[in-house]
Amino acid sequence: MQLFQVLRQGSTILVGVFFAKSTLSQTAIGQFEMLLFMGYTLTFFWINSLLQGLLPLYPNLDRQARGVLFFNNYLLFTALSTLLGLLLYTIPNFWSSTLVGETELPFLRLFAIYLWINIPTYLVEYFYLLQKKPLGILAFGIFAFGGHLLVVLLPVFLGYGLQWSFYGLIALALAKHLWTLIFLFRSAYVAWRPPLWQQHLALTFPLLLFTILSGLTTIFDNWLVGWFYEDEASFAIFRFGAKELPLVTALASAFSASLIPEIASDLPRALRMIRQKSLVLFHLLFPLSTLLVLSSYWWFPLVFNPSFADSAKIFNLYLLVLISRMVFTHTILIGLQRTDVVLYISIIEVTVNVLLSLLLVRIWGMEGIALATVIAFSLEKILTMLYLYYWRGLPPRQYLHGPYLVGYSLVLLGAYAFVQVYFA
Repeated sequence: MQLFQVLRQGSTILVGVFFAKSTLSQTAIGQFEMLLFMGYTLTFFWINSLLQGLLPLYPNLDRQARGVLFFNNYLLFTALSTLLGLLLYTIPNFWSSTLVGETELPFLRLFAIYLWINIPTYLVEYFYLLQKKPLGILAFGIFAFGGHLLVVLLPVFLGYGLQWSFYGLIALALAKHLWTLIFLFRSAYVAWRPPLWQQHLALTFPLLLFTILSGLTTIFDNWLVGWFYEDEASFAIFRFGAKELPLVTALASAFSASLIPEIASDLPRALRMIRQKSLVLFHLLFPLSTLLVLSSYWWFPLVFNPSFADSAKIFNLYLLVLISRMVFTHTILIGLQRTDVVLYISIIEVTVNVLLSLLLVRIWGMEGIALATVIAFSLEKILTMLYLYYWRGLPPRQYLHGPYLVGYSLVLLGAYAFVQVYFA
């Protein structure tokens, strides 16, 4: 699962790197990023919440009910992706003007077709995870994200332009969808069970609201940049910088997803696993992030191009989110089916983020927006830690190596301060 997420995040970063090195203009790259942003805005909340809702439910079902769960979720994802595709295809200008302030975006209709076919394939990695088939996850990841790099980049470097990249994405989505159908043929059970749906939706609804609120942070940050700067080039600079280290989000997300079923079945054992295995992530990700902070002003314009040099400032700030990422309190709460608490605390986070972003963008520009995100995300983790302590009597030491977290955090913050003083 972790390697799958690394492949996903890595392919996204590599596309950005090679686009910056290609003959594409900043405007064209900005348009591509706007399409990705629109897709994220219209899908993140229901895709992530429905997938997360599967994790604590599946371990307590019998074999037939698990097959029914697979089949019903495929139907649901297909129905929702069809509706989304139709809305984007029939009234593209409405969505582009509403979400990114552009009256017209090239290739939006092709992108709508791609989303329609591709969205149900998000189920595959979670189906394999629930069946404890890591090799299946890896195989699908190599196929999906290796194919993504090929179909997006090859047409651009051969001189055919972005239109053929979208044709390639559609072809790849069809192949991934076929993979999904083969899995369903082997593992799904065709039936309709309303009580199972009720259980799933009861878990999913608070997660849906939580995911919307969490995603609003990213959406609002991007919207604020578009509104405050009003040009595609600035949007591209922010988007290239406002990416956490792919390895961080990939490993943290996969780690969290794999442990939710464990928490649902055996909490004491799961807490020990979180404490032990998260320490491995500490030793890997904190030194790497510190090194990237210290060297970003050198390698960012080299890896991309000099016009994206200012993206390094944004990137360094987002690297600080690592400190909060390594605290897996949300994982524990979801596994305990306290998704309502996750929702309430997220409301506080989003409120703080919006207010701080509106204030700090006028003082520090795009860096102020990034700083607001770091502060709000840190506050969210502190509140969830306090809740676990007072509600379940779970002190942080049961799931967290506090001295290592504090020590590594101080080193990372020190590196950031050093770079700001001497290089920024």
